[in-house]
Amino acid sequence: MTPLYDFRFRFNRSPRDTLDVDEHEITLPTVETSHEVVLKARETDQSIKGATSIVLRGTGWEHPEKAKEIGAFYANVLSRTYARLRLGADFGSRAEKSWVTEAGLALISKNTFRPALNDVHGMMVYDRTAMPQVVFISAQCNMIRGVAIAQFLSVFETALSRPREIDDRERVALELFNASFFQTTADSRFLLLMSGLEALIIQRPRSDAVCTFVRSLIAMIEAAHGIDAERDALKQGVGQFQRESIGQAGRRLVSGSLDGRTYRGMTPSDFFGCCYRLRSRLVHGDLPFPTRNELSGVVAQLEVMLSDLLSTDLLDVGPRQ
Repeated sequence: MTPLYDFRFRFNRSPRDTLDVDEHEITLPTVETSHEVVLKARETDQSIKGATSIVLRGTGWEHPEKAKEIGAFYANVLSRTYARLRLGADFGSRAEKSWVTEAGLALISKNTFRPALNDVHGMMVYDRTAMPQVVFISAQCNMIRGVAIAQFLSVFETALSRPREIDDRERVALELFNASFFQTTADSRFLLLMSGLEALIIQRPRSDAVCTFVRSLIAMIEAAHGIDAERDALKQGVGQFQRESIGQAGRRLVSGSLDGRTYRGMTPSDFFGCCYRLRSRLVHGDLPFPTRNELSGVVAQLEVMLSDLLSTDLLDVGPRQ
């Protein structure tokens, strides 16, 4: 039998909105009539409207490379459609991956008498003729970190004995720090933690000599001819050089507050610099764009750093690095 390959693109819908379709599956328009493309609820007992996970599937290509190419085409069409309609979706490109081992899949196949494949969050291609009754398997693992009551009481009693006010910067940083614990991706956790850290940063004025020089540049811009459309933007941009940069101020903050501690084997200043560069690449689109693995590799220690900055008066108690 000639192999026929299908593409399967699984994604999760936003909890805030949904595609208002009461059917379990609908057939979509295609650019070629010889193949079928459908949108269906992943859960067999759900409509598309009620499903939390949805599948875009196309059937019947003779080569896996062609199925993958066509699948990417339709996934792009779907992504643009969802964006236009303000339908939120997690398409899996930067989501955490979960894999059942080959041994696990073999055991499931043996018990169900059906071939088993990992239920990939995102795009996959498989041979439908070899696996006509395929079952898709996913495994979830939620780890919860426990804090012993003795440790909690030790820190609480110490904080109680060292009362102090929480200023506005700290309060914003605390809100962002806590919000990061409710995120499901490394990207969103990282950005909230970096925003929390930056909320604590105060940019100091540069030296008098530097400020005098910058003011002279501003005066030159003010007197220049033929730049009326850009004058205010130039003055504002140059004027910012009268204060230290966010990067400089951040390094000064962490070096002064966390001296002697290390994060991923780096000094506080070096680790902040690493995170700040990743932030710039992520937010401003500087290439190469940071991978999910890069962000996953630093986000846990960034959480530790912000925790330390928010509790510098309690660093002698509580969890150790």
